[in-house]
Amino acid sequence: MRKSKLKSAVAALGTIALVAGLAACAPGGSPAPATSSSGGATAVEAPAEIPEADQFGVVLAESWKDIYPNQYETYLANESNSPEGKMDYLTEYPELVTMYAGYGFAKGYDEAASHAYTLQSVAETPRVNENTLANCITCKTPQYTAMVNSEGDSAYQKPFAEVLMEMTEPISCYNCHENDPSKVVVTQKHFVNALGADADKVPVEAETCGQCHNEYYFAPETKATSNPYDGLEGMTAENILAYYDAMDFKDWEHTETGAPMLKAQHPEFETVYGGAQSSMAKQGYSCADCHMAPAQAEDGTEFSSHNLINPTESPEIMEKCQGCHADLPGQIVEWQKATTDREHELAAKIDAYIKELAKQRETLDADKLVEAQQIHRHAQFYWDFVMVENSEGAHNHSLAQDNLDKCEDELKAGYTLLGMTW
Repeated sequence: MRKSKLKSAVAALGTIALVAGLAACAPGGSPAPATSSSGGATAVEAPAEIPEADQFGVVLAESWKDIYPNQYETYLANESNSPEGKMDYLTEYPELVTMYAGYGFAKGYDEAASHAYTLQSVAETPRVNENTLANCITCKTPQYTAMVNSEGDSAYQKPFAEVLMEMTEPISCYNCHENDPSKVVVTQKHFVNALGADADKVPVEAETCGQCHNEYYFAPETKATSNPYDGLEGMTAENILAYYDAMDFKDWEHTETGAPMLKAQHPEFETVYGGAQSSMAKQGYSCADCHMAPAQAEDGTEFSSHNLINPTESPEIMEKCQGCHADLPGQIVEWQKATTDREHELAAKIDAYIKELAKQRETLDADKLVEAQQIHRHAQFYWDFVMVENSEGAHNHSLAQDNLDKCEDELKAGYTLLGMTW
């Protein structure tokens, strides 16, 4: 039951550019400072001339291929991580059909492919319909990012299908460099706002990945892509849940229990940099340190590979880890197995709780029903926060277990409330 997921999850760590740090030592041999502009990656010179931008103001990746051939060639290598053969989470976790009842994720939920397929993936997902807005394209193409930065919140309110037809470029250079590859730039301004004064406390290379690999919601009035926190301390599952509770926010109403539900997105940044932070974050490492291997072209030119990899697949990165980790790949597999085994166990418990609450829903008194629904909302969010984070606990194993502990505590209270046997 586990084997296929563990294999694909290890590969996914690097290939979809998850947020920083499985290795104990960066390729540079020491932590990059929080204000670093290179983050362990090899910097490049500013271009003498900027290629022509498209109608959105984006210089497309192909336009840079003659100026930065090594980076472009390795960027194209991400195409090997295609949607073909990806895991169907609804099959791996059959309880999700019950857990997501009434929400789009119950219709289709596949393991992510690389950045090269972001537009294809969003175009093919069964989760969109005629009422879907363009805000769902937020992290699928730099062209939409440029549109939002130019037009403001009104861009979020446009029809999904209409805007998608205009988009041609998947995640590429502009997302992390704007139109100057010599700089690292966070182009998603809503994430910059959410970091606030704490932006200087995190390497900018991590923030460029975090601008898409984070927990977000669509503001009810403006439909703008927004983050449920202000600064690093708020980036914990518990604080995010409190934020949503305080604003009475819900993603959907569960069709079986009537609970106002929340769907966690992909909180890699929060898992590494939020709250107490992971060990890697405390040492100042960024995504580039572990997912962009140092490379050398045939002519001897040194550069940072833009083929986003699992760090355990890079001898150059692993060599720097041996001082602190005797067997990092083996340790990662242990962390992931412990996390995913427990995810499966608790998914079964959530499934049983939902079905029992659905049975008792019409007979519970009003206060008890509200309490039972709140338990459903909270327990499932803590579980979801871990499951959808994509590293299977490898980015912050202790935090993953802590959040699953919170899920279990909520469920035990719910089982008692409904007279169920744990």
